[in-house]
Amino acid sequence: MPTYRILSLDGGGSWAIIHVKALIRIYSASTTGHEVLSTFDLAAANSGGSIVLGCLLADFTLGEIYDFFNSQVERQTIFSKTHSVEDALLRTLLGSGPKYSAAAKLPAIRQVLKQTGDMTLADAVRGIRRTGSSNDLHALIVGFNYDRNRATFFRSESVSSPSWGTGDTTNVTLAEAIHASSNAPVNYFDAPTEFPGHSGRYWDGAISGCNNPVHAAVTEAIGLGQDPLNLAALSLGTASVALPTTDPAQPPFTQPLSPTGFPHDLAKLAGAIVDDPPDFATFLAHVLTASGAGLTPPQPNSRIVRMNPLISPVPGPDGNFIAPGSMSADDFQALANLDMDAILQPQVDSITAYADLWLNDQAPNQPIRMDSTTLTPELGQSTFSAALAAWESIR
Repeated sequence: MPTYRILSLDGGGSWAIIHVKALIRIYSASTTGHEVLSTFDLAAANSGGSIVLGCLLADFTLGEIYDFFNSQVERQTIFSKTHSVEDALLRTLLGSGPKYSAAAKLPAIRQVLKQTGDMTLADAVRGIRRTGSSNDLHALIVGFNYDRNRATFFRSESVSSPSWGTGDTTNVTLAEAIHASSNAPVNYFDAPTEFPGHSGRYWDGAISGCNNPVHAAVTEAIGLGQDPLNLAALSLGTASVALPTTDPAQPPFTQPLSPTGFPHDLAKLAGAIVDDPPDFATFLAHVLTASGAGLTPPQPNSRIVRMNPLISPVPGPDGNFIAPGSMSADDFQALANLDMDAILQPQVDSITAYADLWLNDQAPNQPIRMDSTTLTPELGQSTFSAALAAWESIR
């Protein structure tokens, strides 16, 4: 039986340009979205990753998707500033609060996805399938239902059975599903998503614990009747900051203790909702797929391949930590502190420059699991090239 392949795209706002750079390295800039998706059976995405998935479904080339994410003008259509005096006052007093208009985002997404934005997910995936497969690609976009306080899966096909309960096909459009999935609250957008003609309000799927949706994607595939031993998932991230807790401290290369108190706690909570707890999602997906049982060398030790740059220091010649590549300590610290809503071109340039270091094995790759104190890899691949080789060997 051919391996059932899954593509998983993390959230991360403008940082989703990293997805595109990785896909260009795996395929080419001229490869179309449908050509990419025709090598997978299921594609799952959250937030910024859902925008990438929308562009793939619209059949943009990878080069065109990169140009979109690399354009400050285009980014500012998605991250449209709110003009609320109350929001500005909240940010001044607490250092936290919404900066962008949720109402302006849906028209912007529709404008980007002119041909496909108003399609249902079922229509958007119609005819996209792997060679020899009798089924269209299964698309899964994750959101959070604001009124019901629960995850919402916007899917292109029903996943229902007596063993799994009811998982209906979504009745919202592709643009609406992306709008819901990319609506990060508190420090970002000013209101829950609402759709014309539909009930329900939504926040970003990160609130449901699915900023990295690979565990949801694997669960979805099993719900569709796939054997866990037949799954292979490529999980693409949008960079994660991982600083060792080594003592003595070596700022900015080790993790300091965070200050406490209401403003600090609020900011920390707002940031945590779009973060991937260390290796949680990919490790859970690894367990769901039988922890690599049945895979033998030279194959990797997991059916899950994680490709995600770690913003982490590397050991220097004297044993102390230094920044990867030729980065200065100041540039490393600035990147580590950069928010997900990077809009200005110099900010995105710093993201893409670090992605290049990662793609060339000069910056570390996030493995499936690592020691949280020393960042020593325990499971998975510590470089992009090793992750790519692992994916090629099992897909």
